[in-house]
Amino acid sequence: MTWPKFRRWAVRRLIVMLVLLTLYVLSIGPMWWAWYSGMYVSTGSNYWVIAIYEPLRLACQIDFINSVVTAYIEWWIL
Repeated sequence: MTWPKFRRWAVRRLIVMLVLLTLYVLSIGPMWWAWYSGMYVSTGSNYWVIAIYEPLRLACQIDFINSVVTAYIEWWIL
């Protein structure tokens, strides 16, 4: 693989990863009540939702990320 081809490949992969990461973070809005139910109400039935969003919950320990995600979730649930 030549350098220009590798660069194009790397840029495409970076764009795809950024889009997927953005969609992952944005998906918590519509899934908030399913996550909340699985986390605090019935842990057995919605375990998959808890597992999917655990990395996002851990990332929300950073204040900036927490404020952005919380504002987005509040926009969805209010």
